[in-house]
Amino acid sequence: AGERVFIHGGSGAVGLAAVQIAKRIVGPDGIVVGSAGTEAGQRAVSEAGADAVVNHRAEGYLEEAKKTAMGGFDVILEMAAHVNLPADLSLAGRRGRVCIVGSKSQDVGVNPRHFMNLEVDVRGVFLGCASREELHATHAALQSAIEDGSLSPVVGSELPLSEVQLAHKEVMQPSSGGAVGNIVLVP
Repeated sequence: AGERVFIHGGSGAVGLAAVQIAKRIVGPDGIVVGSAGTEAGQRAVSEAGADAVVNHRAEGYLEEAKKTAMGGFDVILEMAAHVNLPADLSLAGRRGRVCIVGSKSQDVGVNPRHFMNLEVDVRGVFLGCASREELHATHAALQSAIEDGSLSPVVGSELPLSEVQLAHKEVMQPSSGGAVGNIVLVP
């Protein structure tokens, strides 16, 4: 409770869920800031409960985010580390944690001093590595959040099951210019 959380890429399905869950965890003394690259995405992040929203396509957005969390962020959830990891390190506070939720498989150049000076931890997060016990605990926590209303999935679009290839393309490169919520395949 009371931590400062930045969700880099908060308008996609995972990001919007992360905003809602982070708000539940940090409580009234914490702060959740999300980023999005479109007006629709920014609205969705705000509606999901973020205390502040920044446009990650705008010049100076990192400085804008830093103003909301003096001393830096305690937790940064990253959806595109292949692009944003160096920026994330500039947002982290002392002993902050950068959690990589998504990334393309490519090298990223970072200055190791950004880890050292503030004792920042960077870790990968991959559900496929979770133990049976961790999966059970995760499912129970998500079910509890859905039941108490603090987590509500956001449907961005619905596509027929026959359009599964298009759905995958929309996840990777949204035709709207930015992700907003889940893409649901329907029969």
